[in-house]
Amino acid sequence: MRRESDVVPLDKRTPGVPTIEPLIFPKLERLYARRAKRLTALADQQGEYFHFLSRLVDVQKRLVEHSFLSASAAAALHALIRQGYDHPGLEQALADLSVWQDVYAELVRELAASLPSPARATLETALWAPSTLSHQAARLLRGDYSNVDSGLAVVLWAALSVCWAQTMAHVGQEAKGGQVASCPCCGAPPVGSLVLGGDREGLRYLQCSLCETRWHRVRGVCISCEASGRLEHYTLDDLKSAIQAETCGDCKTYVKVFRLDYDPELEAVADDLGSLMLDRMVEEEGFTRLGLNPFSFPA
Repeated sequence: MRRESDVVPLDKRTPGVPTIEPLIFPKLERLYARRAKRLTALADQQGEYFHFLSRLVDVQKRLVEHSFLSASAAAALHALIRQGYDHPGLEQALADLSVWQDVYAELVRELAASLPSPARATLETALWAPSTLSHQAARLLRGDYSNVDSGLAVVLWAALSVCWAQTMAHVGQEAKGGQVASCPCCGAPPVGSLVLGGDREGLRYLQCSLCETRWHRVRGVCISCEASGRLEHYTLDDLKSAIQAETCGDCKTYVKVFRLDYDPELEAVADDLGSLMLDRMVEEEGFTRLGLNPFSFPA
């Protein structure tokens, strides 16, 4: 049976080993469809929150399909991203861009009926306070998660993500650069590390938690300090597990690894959230996570 992928396959007519692409831009409609399907499949074990997230991702998918970002809006967002998130004018720049605020409003409108009253009130109140919304968005982008209203964070990040991902689809191969373990396109942290299958079998890519871009990193080196001598892999069962934690004894960090070559049904965001027991186990050993799940912000 043919499996649906969110990545365009390599040209099979190319002989020999294909050139490794530094960046892969997934097909967003397919990515969101796979994510929503995986969240629904995990909901029976993980609970109602996964059903809510599946609905949220469905709305992201519809927004991408029917309200694709205009070239002018993408250019404005790209300029903001290129400036970085530490510049003092970030909040005003966000306030001046209506596109992500419109996406946030649409997400709230679509999800409101399925939310408890307090959660709905928090999200709807932010709609009428654009300066507060921009302030919270700036904190998210800067990684100041503990100072973001927990009732806003997931939906607000989802709105930003829709716009950031479409922006990268517009600007193509241009990279922002920056820290080793951050997305070279938008500077956000990765969700985790993917070992691909298919015609890219065995290649390791990190997946951005914000713009969904995947960027290549060689295997066998720490994604943070680039050391290789003290890497270990933890799993909840055996070393052939499709979900692993790669730890570095030199810098005491770890990254979640999703072996799509073992299980092509895995979806990084959904399966990361569904395997938090592995995170707890590794963190008890003294390792600090590199990366971010956009559905579970650190306190």
